[in-house]
Amino acid sequence: MSDWYYAKDGKQNGPVSRGHLAELLQNGTLDPAKDLVWTSTMRDWLPAAQVPEFSTRTADPYSTPASSWIPPVPGEAGVALDEIPPGSDPINVMACAKRGLDLTVRNFGMILLIGIIYFAITMAVGSVLGAVDVAMGWGETTHQVYDGSSGFTSNYYYQTGSPLNFLGNQVLAIFLSLGFTRITLNLVSGREFSIGMLFGEGQKLLPAIGATILYSLMVGLGLLLFIVPGIYLALRFGFYRAAIVDRNLGVLESLRYSSSLTTNNRLSLFVLSLLTIFIILAGMLALCVGLLFAIPVASLAWVVAYRWLQYGHRAAEDHPGTQTPVLSTGNRGV
Repeated sequence: MSDWYYAKDGKQNGPVSRGHLAELLQNGTLDPAKDLVWTSTMRDWLPAAQVPEFSTRTADPYSTPASSWIPPVPGEAGVALDEIPPGSDPINVMACAKRGLDLTVRNFGMILLIGIIYFAITMAVGSVLGAVDVAMGWGETTHQVYDGSSGFTSNYYYQTGSPLNFLGNQVLAIFLSLGFTRITLNLVSGREFSIGMLFGEGQKLLPAIGATILYSLMVGLGLLLFIVPGIYLALRFGFYRAAIVDRNLGVLESLRYSSSLTTNNRLSLFVLSLLTIFIILAGMLALCVGLLFAIPVASLAWVVAYRWLQYGHRAAEDHPGTQTPVLSTGNRGV
């Protein structure tokens, strides 16, 4: 007899017998259309209603003539996972954070190397742009200080950065963030990722710049209006960059996608933002060395939340007895 596993509310359970699993479905503990089941003969997790052993009344040894059974959900076993209706499977904040921690531990060496390269490129380009400012005399500010004892005024010169310096650094930050987003999406989905991906999303740079400008204006204006509207807009549209990378969407399409995706989950996302801020602060308290660990955990927690909003709690699960994410064999978005 094969062992069966089931997933409910983001948690894997099992092994159990087929009869016990059928009983859970029959008494309403599990939802055949929503909760997932898996056994070793299956390639992927599926809603119980799609599994032949549980999709008909005759497959349930505990059924009675008066009992009813939910018909199978359209779909084929083993095919790519479909996105869930927005808001139908609310995210579990702690499960997202724990998943971010687990993935960081598993891949820390590669994540650290990518982070070092990211930081080195940012510093190098910033230094070059700063040197150009100095050579051209751009961004130079004079500050006069009066010395009362001598009666003389002294001029102090320092660089504040030119508009070109600012724009260059912002474009670089957006470019690298697109690549980093691709890496984290693949990591969460159990797909291959590499350092080269950090530089592989250049074709999406222009829509990302446009969406970033529009998003910043919306959130900035909202923050001026008593702060709360800005926080709401930030949470509602915050997945625009992931949508650009993941779905190759344009400026407005990415914002609309994020708005739809976050339906019924904005309060949970606010709690997640507070939790990830706490994680970052904890890393800073650990002599800042902890940031090497805290930043990846926080970043991956948000990507897990993004995938959860797309595919439900499967985004935070591995196949039973393995470290292979459930999404690795079913995510059509990558």
